[in-house]
Amino acid sequence: MTPTLLLIEDDAALRRSLAQSFELEDITVIAASSFVMAKSNISRDFEGVILSDIRMPGKDGFDVLAYTRQVDPDLPVVLLTGQADVPMAVRAMAEGAYDFRQKPCPPDQLLEVITRAMEHRRLVHKSRNMERQLQAGDPAATNFPGSCAAVNRLRKALRQAASLPVHIYLQGPAGAGKRLAAHTIHALAPEKQRFIAVSLRDTPPEALSAIELTSQPTDLSVKSLDLATSAQQTALLEMMEQFPNLRVIASSPKSLDQLRQNGLRDDLFYALDMMQVTVPSLAQRRKDLATIFEALVRQTIRGMNGDMREIPESLYAQVIARDWPDNLPELRNFARSFALGLNVQTDANKSSELSLVEQMNAFEKLVLTDTLRRLGGKSAAVAEALGLPRKTLYDKLAKHDLKAKDFRNAPP
Repeated sequence: MTPTLLLIEDDAALRRSLAQSFELEDITVIAASSFVMAKSNISRDFEGVILSDIRMPGKDGFDVLAYTRQVDPDLPVVLLTGQADVPMAVRAMAEGAYDFRQKPCPPDQLLEVITRAMEHRRLVHKSRNMERQLQAGDPAATNFPGSCAAVNRLRKALRQAASLPVHIYLQGPAGAGKRLAAHTIHALAPEKQRFIAVSLRDTPPEALSAIELTSQPTDLSVKSLDLATSAQQTALLEMMEQFPNLRVIASSPKSLDQLRQNGLRDDLFYALDMMQVTVPSLAQRRKDLATIFEALVRQTIRGMNGDMREIPESLYAQVIARDWPDNLPELRNFARSFALGLNVQTDANKSSELSLVEQMNAFEKLVLTDTLRRLGGKSAAVAEALGLPRKTLYDKLAKHDLKAKDFRNAPP
């Protein structure tokens, strides 16, 4: 997103002066002398913010604000006036202005306001882009968001698995999302298929054999293969042999080799060995924790038909700094608590308070990750955006185990 400012000011000298000030800060300025001239730039897709004088001939700043609110309530409008009074300021804020400033406003203060407004606008566009991805219907991207190498490999493997007529084995720690991966494979399948899920933890062999299968293509998700008894293995193999259109998607925390050493039958081992998929833990997806958390919050909000809440940077920092030993169930519960407006403080028995150093490190990593993603992993651009010497940037990336190349082909 290119920082852009739509400047509406009828005083030509002041308009040129303000435009030059912002352009020196690498902000693209679209200058207009009236609402009529500026109107064509005000759209829902406009990526910048609006700075408008209030007192102008014809349509004034309040007309600009009213029109902008109709087009996009989330497009920030900052109003300026040389004759400010309390009622005018109250009216501006009541009608939805992002901020209200009196001329002459110190340049550093005005820049700070505009910078905050632009960050707000960037987050709005980021949120809308994510919403579009959800509506686009890519189950792999929706269920496993992020840009780290581990999740990129996972999405590629899930898409490949969905397209192949073979049985599949999912391996990963408890809570990593193996069940979600099985649903994703099913959702990505080119043919419309039935989906049946069983867990070997509480399913006797006769219950497996009693599952009603037909010639219709069916995905059978078999959880906890590591607990399979000899009788359950036999029942599962008989189903696989009897119904050629049955695809088994088995899963457990252990590798197939470990299961074989612990008594998994060779014929079942070879049936599942053709397509193995590793589902990474949240510890392996740490770079994407903020993105995963936001997606889980959004999922909860969508389920309630509510409006997306703004997530404070401090909460993102807390998410990144914490360990999530129980993986997705733990993080999902935390996200739901926030979405529902409940207390999201960590349980004292599970996590101690973060020290100042830990909070600062977590926030630094959040800023680096977000900037890398936004600028497509271009180190020079990131260093310039953050005002860091190139060597300092590389040192900080190494400190947080971040690699610019991991963000080069990632979606913004």
